[in-house]
Amino acid sequence: MKSKKIILGLALIALVITVLVGCKTQNQTPPPTGTATDQPVKPPAEAQYVGSESCKGCHSEYHGNFAKSQHAKAFTPLTDYSLTQPAGEIKLFDPKATDKTGNLDLANKDLVYGVMMDHYVIAKAPEGFSEKVYRVAALEKSGEKYVIKPAKGTDVDKDGKPDYTAESFTCGNCHAPGIEVNSKDYGVSCESCHGPGGNHVSATTKKGTMDPKTAVNACNTCHESNPSKNKDGVWTANTHYGTRNYFASKHGQSTSMTCLTCHESHKANASGQLLKADKPQAICAQCHEGKSFDLDKMMWKNPTDARGHFTKDHSFGALPYDKLGDKPKTPEIEITNQEAIDLITKLLPDAAK
Repeated sequence: MKSKKIILGLALIALVITVLVGCKTQNQTPPPTGTATDQPVKPPAEAQYVGSESCKGCHSEYHGNFAKSQHAKAFTPLTDYSLTQPAGEIKLFDPKATDKTGNLDLANKDLVYGVMMDHYVIAKAPEGFSEKVYRVAALEKSGEKYVIKPAKGTDVDKDGKPDYTAESFTCGNCHAPGIEVNSKDYGVSCESCHGPGGNHVSATTKKGTMDPKTAVNACNTCHESNPSKNKDGVWTANTHYGTRNYFASKHGQSTSMTCLTCHESHKANASGQLLKADKPQAICAQCHEGKSFDLDKMMWKNPTDARGHFTKDHSFGALPYDKLGDKPKTPEIEITNQEAIDLITKLLPDAAK
């Protein structure tokens, strides 16, 4: 009887061990096969520029509003203009080697990109020129139409007539950013601020295919207007890019404000400005209720500028014009007042070096 109990106990122990080993075997994760671990993770394809028309399908309201803005109108096809004479072939001089010339057909859409700011005609350079893209001509208003004329009017061949010279197009990065990246849109477009949208357009799931920070930071790419020193070492206000002296304002020093706090990126107001209200005072009142502002004085326009860029000051009173120490008879706006210079040195230490 005793031996039977021993045998039965041993059998039960063997059964328990068998079950435990079997459970452990079943719960183990099988080792990965070579094909699963040896294959590298494929990164997402580099996004391509697809043009604003690709955005229109899902964002028709934004697309329609943006088309009415000054950004959208900054670069337009030459064919949009009514000309006194049909566009034709011109003889173009290379500015860096005036003995080099080439013929350019302004009627050829494959060669002419368009017109910048209703003035400069932008086109591909003839074979062998120093650069790839130039300002090749200018439009001048004549009644209800436009006349095509040389961009600069230099008499290169000394025949008593102004010649067409290929002028630098350094302004293209902001006025026609699509040219360099081979976009379908040569001028300012959706992708100029949001980045290339190829991956976003083709993706079934859109989330994560565009980075919102790209658009938030895009304004400063073309609208950063800090002062700089001229060739004589004198500080001058930057009158070109539209946000002059913003660095000096409390807005600019705030971490909670961006350009889009006051400005719209897509829709222009009744005056054609990218502002969130028809009257700027209404925007100020959202944070400064009950206070009155003389915005013409606070956001002063520069009285002179060598290139005719008359923009509003964005220091909001921190650097008023009459406190700069400007020399009114010169095209530049000099900053000679020591108090203003001290502010620049404090807030822009790198620029002051």
